[in-house]
Amino acid sequence: MWLAMAVAPVSTSDAGQPVPQNLEFDIVHDGGVVGHHRITFREDGDELVVRSDIAIDVKMLLLTVFRYQQTREEVWRDGRLITFASTADDDGTPYDITGEARPDGLHVTSGTETWILPADSLPASYWNISMVTGTGPLVDAQSGSMLDAKVLKVGPETIRVDGKEVATTRYKLGAERPRHLWYDATGRLVKMRAVGRNGSAIDWVLK
Repeated sequence: MWLAMAVAPVSTSDAGQPVPQNLEFDIVHDGGVVGHHRITFREDGDELVVRSDIAIDVKMLLLTVFRYQQTREEVWRDGRLITFASTADDDGTPYDITGEARPDGLHVTSGTETWILPADSLPASYWNISMVTGTGPLVDAQSGSMLDAKVLKVGPETIRVDGKEVATTRYKLGAERPRHLWYDATGRLVKMRAVGRNGSAIDWVLK
């Protein structure tokens, strides 16, 4: 079984199915914007190509105390993940991984190492609600390893997005350093909150 995802916005194989709307987030810490995250979608024949660019630069007294950059690309066909690639610089630590879905599972490569993850694995890129409601394990978008994190549906919540009140469903992922995710009625990610290494919250705010 390939990496099936049931939520319609992932697939563009049907003639009437639109390409998902691009997403632009400000990344906010302690009330200030410290970075940006852009997710773009485009059709390439019968495939959906999803590109993600993240840049974070946290300063203290005009000096950079933390820097993070990541570029990621996913290719989907008929609602199934075909390939992905990710490069990242986590405050000086580099990461470079690729993945390919094959009949026996998701083959992930980093440098000279290759490992196989379960065929129903899903990338933890979070842009679609099915990445937290799917039955398969989540794969860390930076390291390519499986996330040992339980997903809890917190419930409905109305939040403010770009000056408007939006009805969402909130999910919590993990416990020690939890991540909170808010999705609107279409399954689109509209807000995310991550807990940093020092325990402080970092919010993704949709523009």
